[in-house]
Amino acid sequence: MRSHVRSSLARALASALALAGCHPAPVSAPASAASPASAAAPASAAASVSGAPAQPGASTGAGRPPATAGVPDTRAGRELAWLLGVLASGGHADAATLQAHFDPAYLARRPTDKLAAALVELARHLASLSDVATTARDDAHVTLRGAAPEGRFALVLGLDPASHRIAELDVGPDIVPGPSSLPEAVARLDALAPNAQLLIAALDGPGPTTAAASHHRGATCTPLFQHNPDAELAIASAFKLYVLLGLADHVADGRAAWTDAVAMRDAWRSLPGGITQDEPTGARLTLRTLAERMISISDNTASDILIETVGRRRVEAELGATGHAQPALNVPFLETRELFWLKMAAPAAEVTRYLSLAEAPRRAYLERLAGKRPTASFDDWTTPRHIDRLEWFASSTDLCRAMAALWTRGQTPAGAPVLEVLAKNPGLIPGTLAPWSYAGFKGGSEPGVVNATWLLQRKADQRWFVVTLGLNGPTAIDEGAIIGLASGVLAILANDAP
Repeated sequence: MRSHVRSSLARALASALALAGCHPAPVSAPASAASPASAAAPASAAASVSGAPAQPGASTGAGRPPATAGVPDTRAGRELAWLLGVLASGGHADAATLQAHFDPAYLARRPTDKLAAALVELARHLASLSDVATTARDDAHVTLRGAAPEGRFALVLGLDPASHRIAELDVGPDIVPGPSSLPEAVARLDALAPNAQLLIAALDGPGPTTAAASHHRGATCTPLFQHNPDAELAIASAFKLYVLLGLADHVADGRAAWTDAVAMRDAWRSLPGGITQDEPTGARLTLRTLAERMISISDNTASDILIETVGRRRVEAELGATGHAQPALNVPFLETRELFWLKMAAPAAEVTRYLSLAEAPRRAYLERLAGKRPTASFDDWTTPRHIDRLEWFASSTDLCRAMAALWTRGQTPAGAPVLEVLAKNPGLIPGTLAPWSYAGFKGGSEPGVVNATWLLQRKADQRWFVVTLGLNGPTAIDEGAIIGLASGVLAILANDAP
């Protein structure tokens, strides 16, 4: 939810670097321990490094902060030492300092004001570093790995070969290497959370190509490998698949067009992730734009606007239409603003009362929340909150059926944008797209909840698959481990197994 929720380092860093227009890329951890060339840096070492401007890439000397302990004495290492010093002092750096250390081409894409704001945000999330190690690929590239309060991270810094200034700065979760077999994947899932599931299914059967009246028929899921597939788990922002279905059927029924626009209302503003909450009142946004934002950047306000547009009951109807085993778990179907209110603003007694209500009183309560949204920070939301009762719920089997339904809608002229929307964010680590002709994705996370669901077409034989994994647990879940695990599962499937 906080793209999906700021429940982990992955979300925090993505949020911070998004301020600067960066695109944080997950970095794979080495399969073995750091080589002898790597060195551990004490968390306190960076605190002594100054943020003063200096000649980029210059040797340590007058006007230049000393290299942080453990950081290699290379051009890139010295820039990393400077950056750590800035972060240790709160991330504050003026425009002249940033211009001295970042390549002009980098700053052309990420202006100094936005970069400065991003570094302040990044500093908050990389406080109290521990278990830090650096590895120098060459004189112009260095990787820093370590543990921050919100999880393990990896930071890659690279220099422009001509200016010797920073031209690459990628931060993301430190990804554990993927499993080599599906039983190993299951063992890892079960070690990460007490409630875990994995489903790999082939899509079988053609989808309809004409009449909208047939759009509830089409592809079906044939499981190829499954682990605990029918447990109804919290899925966080993966619920937006059902909102996309509701929109697709709203269009197929002739009630709207993808190009129709709606005007932004103050009452619709939810919390991030996303950008729609910052649109001016009255701004006109097409249904397609809202759908793309909802799926690609998990835009919460876009999702809520679509629910308001197609109707809460329409989205609820999609649960039954796609064969969700327990649709009542999601009735009434919450908007993100409502869930945030209940989890972040409502008094505990009010939440308890809501959970005790039957369907009709719950609907009445949600109506009274119109226009309300919490002002609390996601930084205070670090542990699971009612994930067994106050969430959106689906099993791996349910989500496979939802993806199959979306694939089916995508075979019709009216529903063709569905597949394009799903593919806006393929949810794959750079370098892992090659085996797939198509990759569509929606995931979700909040403290104690992770879900990742893919719709894939394999290049080798043009077969379609759904892969979905989910975890629920009593503590925050290591998303770096999840990304590596999921990448390994997809690699196994790409190689024609199971």
